[in-house]
Amino acid sequence: MRISSYLCHVVGESPEVAARLHDSSIRRLKAFAIAIHLPVALWAVSAYVVASRVFGLETQSSVASAVLAAMFIYCLERLVLATPKTWPVNLARIVIGFVIATLGSSLFDLVIFEREIVKQLRQASEAKATHDFDVAIKEQRANLERQKADWLKAQGAANCEANGTCGSGIRSLGPVYKQLARQAELLRQEYVQTQTRLEKMTLEHSSSMARLRISPEAEEQAGLLARLEALHQYTDDNKVARMAWWAFFLLVLFLELTVVLSKLVFGETVDDQISVMREQLSHHKAQAYKDAITSPVASAQLLLDSSC
Repeated sequence: MRISSYLCHVVGESPEVAARLHDSSIRRLKAFAIAIHLPVALWAVSAYVVASRVFGLETQSSVASAVLAAMFIYCLERLVLATPKTWPVNLARIVIGFVIATLGSSLFDLVIFEREIVKQLRQASEAKATHDFDVAIKEQRANLERQKADWLKAQGAANCEANGTCGSGIRSLGPVYKQLARQAELLRQEYVQTQTRLEKMTLEHSSSMARLRISPEAEEQAGLLARLEALHQYTDDNKVARMAWWAFFLLVLFLELTVVLSKLVFGETVDDQISVMREQLSHHKAQAYKDAITSPVASAQLLLDSSC
């Protein structure tokens, strides 16, 4: 069985050494080389889309971000392949792989569900604008009712002074009445101004809501965490969307974990056993040489040779 030089270089194996491997080792080498492409490609695509659409970077900067993300994941996956296959290492490998896969699938979800995220961001922006308007309009209406009551009270006092039923008790349109009427007129003007302001606020709110529905401002100002929050809000409110999100999440999670799973699935090959035997033999030769050099017989032989 043969393997291309490209696949050898992907996993860091020399093509000359790979040519001498048995079929089982070559099959495992091919599986590792193919598996390492999946998370690297997913991270490259996700990083490019996030950099260009979420952070608004230019094409060159987005490509650079994608290349850096791909190189980072490639190095991590190579580290996963290079680590020995023991239980502590396997556990650490699974944890690291799961964390990387979770982050990668989350970024990929931002690409898949981009339209739903934009829709949710706009709805959230409209809801916030409506809430702020409701609070402001409620306060303005309370102020309007208070001003109306003050105006009617002042107008009633002026009328009472004019017909002599209260105040000075003299029916007249004298200075007291004029002062009360002037105060009532000022309060009426304040009431009219507040009423005009209230109508203007209503018109501005209607026009701002119309702008929000077509404006890309909501998604342009939303960062990475805001988009993730919007995605989860959308899936929480929609059962079908939640099921689809889980399906895509598990699929991407599995694709991200292919290197880890491949490392765990494949067992030892004949070449691994030969390599272990060679290491054991080298260790045995080194130990035997050490014992021979440090033994009392060797020391006595050195003394004899030096005396001669």
